[in-house]
Amino acid sequence: MRAILSLILAAIMAISAGVRSAAPALAEGPGQENSLVGINWEDLEYEHIDPEPFYGQTDQLAALAEQDDSEAVIALFDSLYAQLNHMLTMGVMASVKYSAAVTDEYWAEENLYSDELYTEASDALCTAAHAVTEGPCAEAFAQHVGEISADYYAGYVPMTDRESELFVREDELVDQYYEAMAGNFTYEYDGKTWDMDMLNGIAGQFLAQRDYNGYLEVYNGLQKAMNDAAGSIFTQLVAVRAEIAQIEGYDSYADLAYEQVYGRDYTCQDAQVFCDAVKALGPEYYESLYFSDLWDGYDAAEPVMDSEQLLAVLKEYAPKIDSMLLEPLDYMIDHGMYDIGVGDDRMAVDYTISLPELQCPFLFIDQTGTCFDLGTVCHEFGHFTNDYYNPTPDFITTTDCFDLLEIHSTGLEMLFTNFYDDIYTEGADTARFVTLDKIMTSVFDGCIHDEFQRRVYAQPDMTLEEINQLYTDICAEYGVPEYFPVDYTWVQVSHDFEQPMYYISYAASALAAIQIWDMAREDLQAGVDVWKAVLATGGHNVGYMTVLPQCGLRLFTEEGAVEEICRPLLDEMARMDAEDA
Repeated sequence: MRAILSLILAAIMAISAGVRSAAPALAEGPGQENSLVGINWEDLEYEHIDPEPFYGQTDQLAALAEQDDSEAVIALFDSLYAQLNHMLTMGVMASVKYSAAVTDEYWAEENLYSDELYTEASDALCTAAHAVTEGPCAEAFAQHVGEISADYYAGYVPMTDRESELFVREDELVDQYYEAMAGNFTYEYDGKTWDMDMLNGIAGQFLAQRDYNGYLEVYNGLQKAMNDAAGSIFTQLVAVRAEIAQIEGYDSYADLAYEQVYGRDYTCQDAQVFCDAVKALGPEYYESLYFSDLWDGYDAAEPVMDSEQLLAVLKEYAPKIDSMLLEPLDYMIDHGMYDIGVGDDRMAVDYTISLPELQCPFLFIDQTGTCFDLGTVCHEFGHFTNDYYNPTPDFITTTDCFDLLEIHSTGLEMLFTNFYDDIYTEGADTARFVTLDKIMTSVFDGCIHDEFQRRVYAQPDMTLEEINQLYTDICAEYGVPEYFPVDYTWVQVSHDFEQPMYYISYAASALAAIQIWDMAREDLQAGVDVWKAVLATGGHNVGYMTVLPQCGLRLFTEEGAVEEICRPLLDEMARMDAEDA
């Protein structure tokens, strides 16, 4: 196992998986105690960490590794492990603060500093732990940390100076992307200066009605402006990651990410089989459903809720799914482990992330002010619930299966559609259609972006123009109409920049969530039971291809399975669309 901790950390920051019966246990390094039980988010104090004392102690551990003093080795390792968890917790705090204020220079700098610090500090600890596995204390150390961790440390290869430089550069480029995308992009048309807010508002509706070609021109112009700002950053990231993959011994970064970052038990070749099956559904979806008139009213579907109202709805209806949802919800609210809000300075992302020192999750949502917000809250609370009941055993050595983790979230989101008639009034059909369309879009977008990234990383010297054309061509293969301008839009998917090769997890998990939704339509408890069965596996050190059959769910590798799984949802969308006509 080479040093790819920076890549794993990026995945952790996307979502953190995270079934336990009591209040959150603390992230204790083996044998460590922690005094942070039940602490509130607002009471956590941020610390800019000086790593030099830590590095001195890792040197001590490497020296102790040559001596036959297991008690001293284990005590020092435990102390270092606890310090590393503290570093990561501070990094999570910096990340959340930065997400809430992307133009704040202090948090931008601290977020970058924390990422780089954790990468280097993790490498230092893992390198010292590797030395322990080769010394006289190896057996006692293995018994202390467990087989999985012991094997990880035994196979660990320290970072080279060049790898360290590449990881630092990767972090810098990702920050540059978010800074670039926070800009106000404009396009001149019809004597007016348009931005995306204006285009998405009343002025844009009027333009679309009287001059649709002009509307498309403005849309495409704004998308190109974003693409120009972010595209060169992406080509640099591809080059950096291609070199990382080469150092790690892979022909493509995609293969590295599948195997080492996302814990997948299927290959890039298996994913292409999935993609090809989805392409067969494209014409039906894009020609008759994607542009349904039901979308016209999604931003007016009532009620539109603020953060308190969203949490109140969650509190009322979560127990109707299962009472076990109340405990993590109460903990989240009581301890302020969430940031749900709006603002021009907020990062346009939604995620759940762990505070390792507490073994407690934190939920961040950038609201849209539409019926999408309830689905997003349900989705992220699914992650929060899993992270609450299934804390990550070890942030260094645990392999998380992100395809499973997304079932926890998407599955809960789909179960909530059973209560839309009660939650929404006249907007229930619109909200339900939007949610179903969102899950279907996850299947298509997950496959499109995975295939797009795999093909880019297979040819890492592509120019931005070639990358834009590739994305356009791939969308056409999936049935996206030629008149819909997609050429430049891929840069809005932050995963392409920060968590490459993640997006297929949305597609794979969506297939499971659709099956759960279909069961729950006939028998809510049956759907809940399957969702809970997946939740019970946690997603740590287990595989998607193994877990789904165990929980009674079909795999995309089964012949005809993709079409048969998606058919009930496509038929329901078609029925709703026809009734609205």
